[in-house]
Amino acid sequence: MNKLLKVNMKLMMRRLDVRVCAALGIILAIFEAAVSKHTDTLDWYGMFEMLIMFAFTLSAVGGLFISRDYSLNTIRNKLTVGHKRTSVYLANQITESIFFCIPVMIYFITSVIADLILIGAKGAKPSDIIMNIAVALFAMIALSALTTFISMTVKNSAGGVIPLITFYPMLMLAAIAQELELKESTLNLINSIPIPQLTILFEPDKDAAMHILSSIAITVVFIFAGTALFRRSDLK
Repeated sequence: MNKLLKVNMKLMMRRLDVRVCAALGIILAIFEAAVSKHTDTLDWYGMFEMLIMFAFTLSAVGGLFISRDYSLNTIRNKLTVGHKRTSVYLANQITESIFFCIPVMIYFITSVIADLILIGAKGAKPSDIIMNIAVALFAMIALSALTTFISMTVKNSAGGVIPLITFYPMLMLAAIAQELELKESTLNLINSIPIPQLTILFEPDKDAAMHILSSIAITVVFIFAGTALFRRSDLK
C-alpha cells in the first residue's frame, strides 16, 4: 500500500485544484477576519464560520480526484499489477483524509495569526479553541470517508458532484434542527453528523468528546462499508 500512497500523494500534489484549495485556506481565513473586523463582530470563534463552505470545496475536489481513477481506467491497472482491492481503497481514503486536513490546518493557522494581529489574545480561551479545532478536524476526516465512499461507489466523474448533493441536505437538516424545538436526544443525533458538527462550532463546543467519537464512528462505518462494496464491485 506504500507504493499506492506515494503515487496518490504525488498525483495529488501535481493537481492545480489541490494547490488552489491550499491557497484558499489562507484566502478564506484572511477574508473572514477582515470582514468580521470591519463589521465589528470579530472574536476567536469567527474562524469556524467558513468551514462549511470549505468542506464543500474539498469534497468536490476530493471526489474528482478519486473519479480520475475510473475515467482514466487506472483503477484496473492498479489491480492488474497485483495490488489488493482493500489496499487500493484504503490508499484512496488516507489520501483523502490528508487532503481534507492539510488545507483546513492551513486555514486555522492563518486564522489564529490574523486574529492575534487584529484583536490580540483578548477573549481567547486556548482549551475551547483547541477542542473546536479537534472537533472540526475529526468531522473533516468523517466527511473525507463519506466522499471516498460515494466516489468509489459511483465509479465515474459524478463522484465529485454527488458528495455536494449529499452534503446539502445535511446542512439544511442542521439549520432546521437549530430552529425547531426538538427532543434533546433527537438534536444530539442530528448534531453527531459531520456537517451539523461544523455548524455548532461558532461558540465553545461543550460536547467535544461526543462529537469526536461520532466522527470516528462515522469514519469507521464508511471505511468498512466502502471496502466491502469495492471488494465485490464489478469493474468491467
